[in-house]
Amino acid sequence: MNFWRGVLFSLVSTSFVNADCNADIDEYFKGLDPNNPSDLQLWSLEMFDSSSKFFTDGVMELAFRYQLGNFDQCVAINGPQGTDGNPRFTGQYCFFDIGLQLPSNDEVKKSFQLQQNLQRITNIYTAKATAEPLNIPRTFWGVCAPSSCGLDGVKRVADFNMQFFANPLGFEANTTVEKNSCYYENDGSMVLDAASWCFIAFSSLLVCLISVSTILEIVFPTIGSSGWKSIFNAFSLKQTLINDLLKLPKKSGHLGCLHGMRTLTMMWVILCHTYSITPSFPMQNFKSFSAQFMQQWFMAPILNGYLAVDTFFLLGGLLTVYVPMMDVAKGGKFNVLKYYLYRYLRITIPLAMAIWFASSVNIYIGKGPLWFFNNRSALKYCQENWWPNLLYISNYYFSYCLLHSWYLCVDMQLALLAPLIIYPLIKWPKYGLVAIFLLTFGSIAAVFAVTYTENLPWTSQFNVEGVVAERYGRIIYGNTPMRASPYLIGMALGYALSKKFHVPLTRWGVFLGWLVSTALALSVVFLILVPYSEGYVRNALKSAFYSSLHRPAWSISLCWIIWACVNGYGGAVDKILSWKYFIPASKLTFCGYLMHISALNLYSSLRRTPFFVSHIENWYVFSSCIFLTLPYTLLLYLVVEAPSMNLMRLAFKKRLIKPGPTSGNTNKMLEKKS
Repeated sequence: MNFWRGVLFSLVSTSFVNADCNADIDEYFKGLDPNNPSDLQLWSLEMFDSSSKFFTDGVMELAFRYQLGNFDQCVAINGPQGTDGNPRFTGQYCFFDIGLQLPSNDEVKKSFQLQQNLQRITNIYTAKATAEPLNIPRTFWGVCAPSSCGLDGVKRVADFNMQFFANPLGFEANTTVEKNSCYYENDGSMVLDAASWCFIAFSSLLVCLISVSTILEIVFPTIGSSGWKSIFNAFSLKQTLINDLLKLPKKSGHLGCLHGMRTLTMMWVILCHTYSITPSFPMQNFKSFSAQFMQQWFMAPILNGYLAVDTFFLLGGLLTVYVPMMDVAKGGKFNVLKYYLYRYLRITIPLAMAIWFASSVNIYIGKGPLWFFNNRSALKYCQENWWPNLLYISNYYFSYCLLHSWYLCVDMQLALLAPLIIYPLIKWPKYGLVAIFLLTFGSIAAVFAVTYTENLPWTSQFNVEGVVAERYGRIIYGNTPMRASPYLIGMALGYALSKKFHVPLTRWGVFLGWLVSTALALSVVFLILVPYSEGYVRNALKSAFYSSLHRPAWSISLCWIIWACVNGYGGAVDKILSWKYFIPASKLTFCGYLMHISALNLYSSLRRTPFFVSHIENWYVFSSCIFLTLPYTLLLYLVVEAPSMNLMRLAFKKRLIKPGPTSGNTNKMLEKKS
């Protein structure tokens, strides 16, 4: 419903300037005429005052790209009263892209010289002819116009406002109004649609169920936990919050270091996304921001932050093998049906709720100059492309609702193929390990060959052309076979840990292991500074070597850390990673991964003013994002993920797994997988 409302709104907005709009705009012009003081109108002055009209300082920094005017002042404007005593219109806020073209008059030469100078200092294009319009980056300027107007009427107002800047310089204004950016109070865009009401009703039902089940468990604790009582207990906060999330064991367990590694990796992901989303903010230092940060050596962990995802792939592969191998070692059997069902439902239920949220109520929780422009397109994508996300084919379908869900697609595809390795590891371990080796080598070789033949960059880089970056993303970054090496290496480590392979090492042997692992990890991270260095020319062979080897090298480094911690060689690193307070945070990482982009979007889309971006600013944004993400994460975990895991544990234990002494332990290990 909301989609068709948006289509109708778009059709109405792009229609011709109607009679009411023309009359309202004429009255707006008349209310600004200084030659007739008696006709001056406060609402006209406010409408003009809340609109962007002039370039800001810092042209060479491209600070003029976002000039938002005053959104709140605009939408609060009431026009003159109509015959019914109500305002004929209210203030409508829109974005427009400035357009300055050269007129055919005696000032052409003077104007053309200004055009050339502006193009030089913005370093965008080189002028070729005096008749060409001024080419500058896409801009987002705010204009306030009567709500009775569509896009053509808004353009008329924007052109009028821009003449105060353009005419003295010998230019003519020719603006372009952004289709999905307009908003005025009571325009219908904030009316909840059917999908949103269904989401609210379903969420309310879950909250009521959780409240009732929590009360029942507290008031009647002695009732046997079977039948309906077991189902109700699955939703109880006493189970999901106290007994699961907040319960801290005396010891962190055999793989305790994974909790810290998963938590710190999630924080790394949020930090990288904080830096990557910054250019979408209104900012005063657009030009120097990227150039400066890409030249600083300590930015390497951010520039190469894609390795955080490879860490998740490694942990996923490790647990995919470790859990069934441990179950088999204790007398159980690997049930592939249970494996597939549990894996799909465990990931898909929270993901479906996150997609439902993004495609319904998310757009209604805020408003601002950037809010609707940023969120309307995302809303449309989610409403049209929810199904490939839930089928985990979006990395090939190239239509994401949640952009970061590409990782879930690759991880799910690898997990679905994993039994082809798990069975040989159980029955014929040597053949299973050989298969892992050959597949890993094949993945590395494929990345090398494709990078070399296509002359692709070292990895996803901010300083490459958009076409090249998009091609790298399609061919390598989101392509499952190309990303398989960390997952496969993790599977080999999972097998080794399940067999408890322990190699006695001397103190010097441990020191050498840590030295090599640290050197390998630092080399992988900081070598990315080479293609970012000034004057670097891409070399296909160098790109191919780094592109194909840096992920397996990073994975091998992490394998040593995990193996050393598990076998008593971790020292201080093991104490930090196995800190018991990482356990609750580790359980929240999956929901945090799903929802942290929503928190970042909330912060960026509600901004009213530009700011100067520095490292300190980004760390403030990162810190605030951690806290903004927490409510989203806790709600999704307590209302959806934890109850669904409890229900699946009950269903699978009764129907898919024969009762045995190890089934409960297996389920506990499985529910920790991200």
